[in-house]
Amino acid sequence: MGSGMEEEKKEYKAKYEAPDFLKDTGADYAHTKAHQAAYDFNIYIHNKMKSLPKYEKFTLQKEIRETIDVILDEIELYEVTKSVSHLYTADRMKRRLMRKIRTCHDLKYSAMNTDVTFYCAKQIAIIGSLVGGLIEKEKKKRGS
Repeated sequence: MGSGMEEEKKEYKAKYEAPDFLKDTGADYAHTKAHQAAYDFNIYIHNKMKSLPKYEKFTLQKEIRETIDVILDEIELYEVTKSVSHLYTADRMKRRLMRKIRTCHDLKYSAMNTDVTFYCAKQIAIIGSLVGGLIEKEKKKRGS
């Protein structure tokens, strides 16, 4: 595992980009950058969860995986319905996810060492910023 300094130098690049998503899948909506960032983090965190102790498989590991899945679901529901309430739910779940990751760190699980925890916090902040931007955009549209 690299040091925190090495991870900071890496530029965040979405691994899940589908510019022709509408054409290629026939979907009637397009994914936002918030969805792409959440999906990328989903892959990262699922891989990290494999390293947690086996006895956490059905508790903390499951809760973390389910929380990121809910974030993805809520962002996707916003993309389909344009209902801002889904973004607020995604934002709330983002805070829950950070609490769960911090719990892993505080329990001293090697999979969630300080470097990984800070990386997760940074990625969750990116997701939060993108979701917040969508919320602000919708507020402006509605004149709130």
